[in-house]
Amino acid sequence: MKPALKLLPFALLVLAACAAPTVPKEQYFRLVATPAPEKLAHPFTGIVEAAPLSADGVTGERPLLYTANGGTKLEQRNYAYWTELPTAMIRDQLVTYLRSAGAAEQVVPSELRIGALYRIQGEIKRLEQSAGDKNDTGIIELELSVINESTDQLLMSKVYRAETPAADHSIDGAVAALNTGLQDVLKRFAADIDAR
Repeated sequence: MKPALKLLPFALLVLAACAAPTVPKEQYFRLVATPAPEKLAHPFTGIVEAAPLSADGVTGERPLLYTANGGTKLEQRNYAYWTELPTAMIRDQLVTYLRSAGAAEQVVPSELRIGALYRIQGEIKRLEQSAGDKNDTGIIELELSVINESTDQLLMSKVYRAETPAADHSIDGAVAALNTGLQDVLKRFAADIDAR
């Protein structure tokens, strides 16, 4: 057998390895609230604590979600993740925003376990990129409630939804749209606190 023929299987193996598709690199994204544009006129007296939000199933997991049929079928994005669980990430941004709005003497995460007068609880109902013909949309929907800790009285509860057009069909565009939507939701929630 000729030496060149002996090397043929090895050469084919090397060529096959070179032709393998490259695996996309993992990407990590954050939702970040910008500070409130103004302080509330009627803040809570005392301390407000905010618990991590709840979420059903895949909505509370780290992979970004995508839907192409209006939200009845969700897919997790491969290689695109939130930096932390959305339940904690959105709660942290809620705390940051309400602090900047002066919504109470202090706004703290519930893990501090201090004697708060009020508790904010919430649920993430939707947090996803929705495909569109021209551009995609970032959809965020949160149910947020304020409870008096001493009486367990529900002071306010409302579902806040924002559908923000993305600049394009990219994941970056969807995250930017979700950030804009989150800002809108937090601004409306703070306004409702102020108007109570």
